[in-house]
Amino acid sequence: MAHVTNFLGLLEQLQSADITVHQGRCAVVRNRNATCMKCADVCTSGCISYDDNELVIEPERCIGCGTCATVCPTCALEAHRPNDAELLQACRAAADPADGQVVIACDQLLAAADGLYDPEKVVGVTCLGRVEESLLVMLAALGVHRVSLVQARCAQCEHVSGSEMAQVVCDTASALLETWNNDMRIDLVEKLPSFVRRSGDEGYDASRRGFFASMKDEAKNVAAVTADYAVKDALGVEERREPRFVKVGKDGTLPHFIPDRRERLLAALDSLGQPQDVLMDTRLWGHVIIDPEKCSSCQMCATFCPTGAIAKYADEDGSIGVTHRPVDCVKCRCCTDICPEGALELSDEVFAVDLLSGAKERYPMKPRKNPPGNPHQIWHSMKDLLGCDQVYER
Repeated sequence: MAHVTNFLGLLEQLQSADITVHQGRCAVVRNRNATCMKCADVCTSGCISYDDNELVIEPERCIGCGTCATVCPTCALEAHRPNDAELLQACRAAADPADGQVVIACDQLLAAADGLYDPEKVVGVTCLGRVEESLLVMLAALGVHRVSLVQARCAQCEHVSGSEMAQVVCDTASALLETWNNDMRIDLVEKLPSFVRRSGDEGYDASRRGFFASMKDEAKNVAAVTADYAVKDALGVEERREPRFVKVGKDGTLPHFIPDRRERLLAALDSLGQPQDVLMDTRLWGHVIIDPEKCSSCQMCATFCPTGAIAKYADEDGSIGVTHRPVDCVKCRCCTDICPEGALELSDEVFAVDLLSGAKERYPMKPRKNPPGNPHQIWHSMKDLLGCDQVYER
């Protein structure tokens, strides 16, 4: 694993017009013992990789597909061009002329089929790995009855990991919709549906439309950047830089953040009604189980949990422990990686009803021998560690 300082510097290299990096959300930045390398495992172009347990970033290889942002459990990587809102709007616009069906296709396939399909009925993405569960469930909540993800020759494509990610997302979203009794179909297919075929009498000029579309997109990007810099320069506003290191707050934990995608996903599921009372096994949520016999009451799991799914509590009677809310767990596995006693496990199964009810569990912990806040805490801890009384304060 790369040292945390090197990891910070490496992550900064990913910042671009296609990807925003929120370093404070990254599990490895928050604790160097975290083992999450999902972005490197799924990167379609080799931009993010690791060699001999060292993270390697080659920003010039990034194709802006957004697959790394799809797999990142904490949304430390945020995709742009399109961002989530733009992609949702494009899908809604494509559903209108297609009678409630949405077709999303990779750009390679669309380039090969240029002039043969109606661009108003198809949404193009660099790679299907850009599609994630909150988009699909929101489309179901909006009344879409079928989503087709159209791949090119993904098995032979150098970006095949994007197609594999898309398959995982399709399976996860389909499982969610089945649990919520919604019948929207999600298919990963190899051919464009017949209803997106362009009629022969439209007078379509593919080259001219493609040229003006690309010019419009580039003009929008340039205008946005220019306007942003102009406003900041006129007002004398300095760019607010994200802190290089995250710091522990007064409550003894690092800052928490619930990814926007998770909130949108839960809102969409809530609009679909009540789910079946069943256990679900998906990539999205986990259920923490703590062995009280092994636990040393250090509460490091709560200190480093990125979302606050694990939180500390201290009652007036002096009892301490942690609470766990499965709905806030993003399955980054930071807690299991850093637990010094191996007392914590993360189950892949959660009850669907707990996601909407916000169910919370309490795990009481044994009182600590040297609780924090005592001015002599370090002194007492060192005496215990060395096993002798000849330890003195100065």
